[in-house]
Amino acid sequence: MPGFVRKILIFVTGYAWLLLLAGPGLIGLSVYSGWKAEDGHAYVARESLQTVSGTVTQASEVTVKRKRRTTKKYYEITVQPDTAGAEARKLRIDHSTPQQLVGNLIDEKVTALVDGNDSDLVYEVSADGATVISYDTTKQRLQAEAASSAQSFSGAGTWIFAILLTLVGAAGVWSNRKLRAADEAHQLAAA
Repeated sequence: MPGFVRKILIFVTGYAWLLLLAGPGLIGLSVYSGWKAEDGHAYVARESLQTVSGTVTQASEVTVKRKRRTTKKYYEITVQPDTAGAEARKLRIDHSTPQQLVGNLIDEKVTALVDGNDSDLVYEVSADGATVISYDTTKQRLQAEAASSAQSFSGAGTWIFAILLTLVGAAGVWSNRKLRAADEAHQLAAA
């Protein structure tokens, strides 16, 4: 094999370890999404949520553009707590909530249950003693999203693809070692 071809193959197979990691990573993602879809893992229990009370000073629609043409939309409300000197908090509301409902919260005194570990995601909002966004609705939506994600990663095709990636990665790593040994032997013979 000519030396430049061997160098190209060494370079290409040098990245085979990425495939060797991607296969088990995809299997891990499949297992994690299945675990999260099980009852109780997709949402936070009501007792673990933080309570935020105050007046909604503004509301807006936020669009986050990511690579690969995916966008995520949500509403964001700014709540100014009633206590003096407290800092305003920005709370995220799912985009499936009607826009008019979110807009009607402006200048209202609200009490919200939020998940502080998930960018202040709102689970429940009450205004004037009436529930505007219910915890149960949010819980069902999060459970449905987790089930949809689990279904997309749990197919046999995903597992076959992950196993194929692992095998190709292992073959690439093995080939890279053999090619490097052959290249060293060739260089020693030439010296």
